[in-house]
Amino acid sequence: MLIGGAIREASVLGYHVSPLFSYYSYHGPVFRVLLRVNRGKPPHGMHYGFICYCDSCGNSQPISWDKLGQMNCPCGTNAPDSLVVCGPLWTGPLHCADYLGEMLSLAGEWGWLGNGMKNDIEKLLNRMINESDPTLSFGYIQLDEIASRAKVNSPPILTIMSAIEQEGYAVSRSHISNNAIKTNCPMAECIRIVKELRQL
Repeated sequence: MLIGGAIREASVLGYHVSPLFSYYSYHGPVFRVLLRVNRGKPPHGMHYGFICYCDSCGNSQPISWDKLGQMNCPCGTNAPDSLVVCGPLWTGPLHCADYLGEMLSLAGEWGWLGNGMKNDIEKLLNRMINESDPTLSFGYIQLDEIASRAKVNSPPILTIMSAIEQEGYAVSRSHISNNAIKTNCPMAECIRIVKELRQL
């Protein structure tokens, strides 16, 4: 929503923005966004719209402005009390991988990597670089939600990620929560994958 607000304000002034770096920490909580500001109209197909979440199945999907009155979920639910809509907001990548690569390089030059606590910087930036994959969906999925919907104990996060990748989906850990992933794998498929892992 922070990026979405900046997009709205910039467009009024004849600019468009894109995120270079977005950071969230639960201490506070703290939200930080570094945006690139460019003159002119935003590119066609910019990631700015609505997100529809289905309470029944856990699926999330982007909704464009022209589809707001025609929402339904792939699970077949179209009950108004099952579908929750948020927006308008930014639905694209939270970071620019090239920019984060430059930050990582600078951190190395300045001696901030590989020595105790400062190693967390490298871990965080690498995780954000992985999150920058444009094929990943917006938001993240808590593994506890997948396990709860599958009615099983959650397998280890790396096991789930490997299984999702083997199914042909993109997946990354989330910097927002250690027990969450970003993926373009639908919730129904995540549930199936977790159930199958628990049967092995």
